[in-house]
Amino acid sequence: MILRLPYGRGTITADLRGLHCHELRPATPRRVAPVRDLAAEALDHPAEGPSITELARGVHRVTVLVPDATRKVPLPEILPLVFERLSHAGVEARGITVLVACGTHPSGDAESLASLLGPIPNEIRVIQHDARDTASLVSVGTVPSGLAVRLNRAALEADLLVAVSSVQHHYFAGFGGGPKLVFPGVAGYEETQANHARVIDLTTDPPGRHPRCEPGMLDGNPVAEEIALAANLRPPDFALLLVGGEDGRPAWSAGGTLSATFPSACARARAWFEVEGGPFRRVIVTAGGYPTDHTLIQAHKALDAACRFAAPDAEVLFVAECHGGPGSPDIEPFLADPRVSAIVARLAGGYVQYGHTALRLIEKTGAFRVLAKTGLPADLSERLGLHVVADVQEVLGQWREQAPQEAVGLMVGPIVYPRRATH
Repeated sequence: MILRLPYGRGTITADLRGLHCHELRPATPRRVAPVRDLAAEALDHPAEGPSITELARGVHRVTVLVPDATRKVPLPEILPLVFERLSHAGVEARGITVLVACGTHPSGDAESLASLLGPIPNEIRVIQHDARDTASLVSVGTVPSGLAVRLNRAALEADLLVAVSSVQHHYFAGFGGGPKLVFPGVAGYEETQANHARVIDLTTDPPGRHPRCEPGMLDGNPVAEEIALAANLRPPDFALLLVGGEDGRPAWSAGGTLSATFPSACARARAWFEVEGGPFRRVIVTAGGYPTDHTLIQAHKALDAACRFAAPDAEVLFVAECHGGPGSPDIEPFLADPRVSAIVARLAGGYVQYGHTALRLIEKTGAFRVLAKTGLPADLSERLGLHVVADVQEVLGQWREQAPQEAVGLMVGPIVYPRRATH
C-alpha cells in the first residue's frame, strides 16, 4: 500500500508495503446525498418544530451563527440555502447578520473569511466574534455553578437565532458543535476560561485531569454540562446540525431545536467514529493537512486520538506540518516549562486556555515515543519530547526490519476513538 499522507497544503508519500496495517477509519456510509440535499431536508423538515421558513415569517432581524475556519463545514454551499428560505419568509437581506463563532480563537483575515463563508450579499452584515471585546457582550444570566455568562450582542438582539454547526468528538468537552457554538462560541473570554478550568479536578491531591472530561462523554462531564446550561440561556431557535463522513463532508443532518437534534447527532457521531482496534505497538497518524495541522493546538487532537489505540511504550509516527507554530500566545508559558507537575500546578492556580492542551501533549510524549514529521522549531519539539524525523520512509523501513509481522495502527483519515461500552 502506498499512501499520500496529508501534510500542510501538500502530501508526503508513504510506502507501507511490507507492513501489516490496520486502518482505523470511521464506519461512515460510502454513498451519501449531496450537501445541498442534506441541508435542505433538515431546513424544511426538522426533527421537531416548524421549518426555518415558518419560523422566519414576520421576523425582521435574523442572526445566523456559523463556526470559524477551525471546523470543517461547507458554508458556501449551505448559507445560500438558509438565505433563500429567509428571503421566502419575507426577511430582507439587510436584516440578516452572519456571526462567526470564533470562541477565543483569533479572527480571520478578509481572504480566509471569504473562503470560509463564500459569496455573501452586500446587504448582509458579517461579524467575527471577539471574546475580549466587552462592548460587544451582554449579560444573559448565571448558571447553577455560579458562572455569569455574557454572549455576543448580535445573538441576543436577533428575533430569530439560527445556528449551523458540525458535531464531532471533542477531546475534553465530549462533543463539539451544537451548544458549543453558543457557549463558548460567542461568549466572553473570562467565562470561557472558567468553564474550561473544570477539566482540572481540584478535589484530588495533586490536582489532575477530570476523568469524565473525555471525547464522547457528556454525562458527568463538568465542562460539557456547564456548556449546555450556558447555551440554554439563549439557545438557537433553529439549529442545523451536521455529522461528517469519512471525507469530512456532511453525511447526516438534522434540523430543529438543540434538544431534538443534538442527542441524535451525538449518537450518530459515536456510531460512526468509535471503532474497535489495538492496542498497537506502532501507530501512524496524520493531523489531516491544512487547516487541521496548521497549528500544534489543532494537530495534537489527532495525536491524542491515535495514542488511545497505542500499547504502553509504543512508537507513534505523527505527521503534522504545524506551519502556524503552537497556535496561541496563551500556550507559550506551558511550553516554556512543559513538565506535567509544572503544568498541573499552573492550571490549578488559575486556568489558562490551552494549558490543558499542553498537558495532554506532554502526557502522550511521556507515555509513548512520538516520532514527529513536523515543521515545528527543533528546540520546541525537543522540549516537548517529540523526536523529529526528516524522512518518514526511513522510519517505515526500520519498522519493516524490526517487526515485519506486527500490526501497525493507521489513522490517516478522520479522527476516530476506541469504542466505549458506556458513556
